[in-house]
Amino acid sequence: MPEAILLPPLRCPPLRLRSRESGVRARPSGLCRLPTADVRQDKPPTTNTSMVPKTESSKTERGTTFIVGECFYRQESALGRDLGVLSAALYKRSRGALSVLDAMCGCGVRSLRYLTQSDADFVWANDANDDSRRTILENLSQEVREVEGRRRWVVTHSDANRLMVERYLNSDYFDLIDIDSFGSDSSFLRSAFAALKLDGLLYLTSTDGYSSGGHRPQ
Repeated sequence: MPEAILLPPLRCPPLRLRSRESGVRARPSGLCRLPTADVRQDKPPTTNTSMVPKTESSKTERGTTFIVGECFYRQESALGRDLGVLSAALYKRSRGALSVLDAMCGCGVRSLRYLTQSDADFVWANDANDDSRRTILENLSQEVREVEGRRRWVVTHSDANRLMVERYLNSDYFDLIDIDSFGSDSSFLRSAFAALKLDGLLYLTSTDGYSSGGHRPQ
């Protein structure tokens, strides 16, 4: 198992999440300068998943069947996904509710496992590459999209930082935010903490392990 990693401090103003006097979540300085006009709003457009063709060969990970299509998928990273799913399941068991943002979902296998194995109440699956939409929709359509009028999952294609800032501005916070970046994840920390509930979980992994470790092993 890899050793714990200490991230370098961020060069930005401190992020004040809650005022002790008022109990109101404060807006961090500088965070709201990002434009939000072209970001998808609270209700992303729906897609008729019954029209998604099921033609590709499937894969199985820890009992979950899914397709990859043209999306990126690394089988060796299954252990990292296992730990995220386990953490989410324990959180749901202790808190009774679980909303997840999978900020870089790829083919959607993480999002699907959060739904099926962590019993998430809601999963927001996001990937900046909109070419992955059909694959993600087909994978997540294995789970019911709405229960008693409440959505269980949505799919969007926004920049991860932009999406998390938008969720913060809408006071729409998550119990768990999962960020699986290709390079360093430090550029996502500020917006991730803003969109996270005060008692939530931030789960960071990196396909390039050297980015997280800061050096190559000797």
